[in-house]
Amino acid sequence: MIVVKNRNKSNYLCAMEALDKRMVLPDDEIQHLLNMQKGFEGEVLFDSLLEKNLDLDALILNDLLFTEKGSTFQVDSMILTGDKILLFEVKNYEGNFQFNSHHFLTFSGKEIGNPLNKLDETSIKMRQLLCKWNISFPFESTLIFVNPTFTLYNTPTVSPIIFPTQIRDHFSRMSRHKLPLSKKHYHLADKLINEHQSESAFQRKLPIYTYDSLKKGLWCTNCASQDLRLTQRTCSCVACGHNFSLEALILRQIEDFKLLFFDSKVTTSIIYSWFDATISMKRIRKILVKNYKICGATNGSYYE
Repeated sequence: MIVVKNRNKSNYLCAMEALDKRMVLPDDEIQHLLNMQKGFEGEVLFDSLLEKNLDLDALILNDLLFTEKGSTFQVDSMILTGDKILLFEVKNYEGNFQFNSHHFLTFSGKEIGNPLNKLDETSIKMRQLLCKWNISFPFESTLIFVNPTFTLYNTPTVSPIIFPTQIRDHFSRMSRHKLPLSKKHYHLADKLINEHQSESAFQRKLPIYTYDSLKKGLWCTNCASQDLRLTQRTCSCVACGHNFSLEALILRQIEDFKLLFFDSKVTTSIIYSWFDATISMKRIRKILVKNYKICGATNGSYYE
């Protein structure tokens, strides 16, 4: 099993998390952020289950984004095996739900969209794309629920759904079909990566913010607390007890600045201000020189 395309947080999710630490988000934006974080956690769990239970010559591609006939669609995970192409829609729902052809219903009466409908839409668009490329491998799509607390009542007898208790057996059955990959599979993987779009125009826009309106300082990358103890090389969080490299912490929050102010130049002075003067100019300059390319003249130098 080879992971051809890794799974990473999108720039959009990283930017939303950066803003959440530095401003008070509207309630709907907070809920949107929580949903994205929960979805990403489910996808990471899916990856770990796949690594643990799938023993197969296969190519794994995660977080693919395509546009076909003017319509953008996302694929959580795609697996290329010797005999077929497998598409997975991953959900991290928790709790009890009842199945309905148009929606899922919680026991408290809340309705959410039926993810089978989204799976159907994604599958149709993916088949169209593969057909345009003259790809004739058998294609199969599956909706997989990874959260062990999830239960769905009144599920149709025949449906492309894998429940948490079925995941290990499902991947074990897949592992029995050990057909070798061919050059066509690697060619298709390259094609998928080349056609993948790194960012989506359909993602919601970030909330309105300015540099002056955002809170400055350093935050724990594990729990987002600002109660940190810094040494020359390390950092420990008083709130959660997490220990990590000070340089890694600094770099992460320089990247936050670059995400939120992508049209601004990264300079020693602006990062010093971004950290609310908690890190010395000398230390910041040293880390910038080590990890970024310096541009411009001495007095007006910046880093890319």
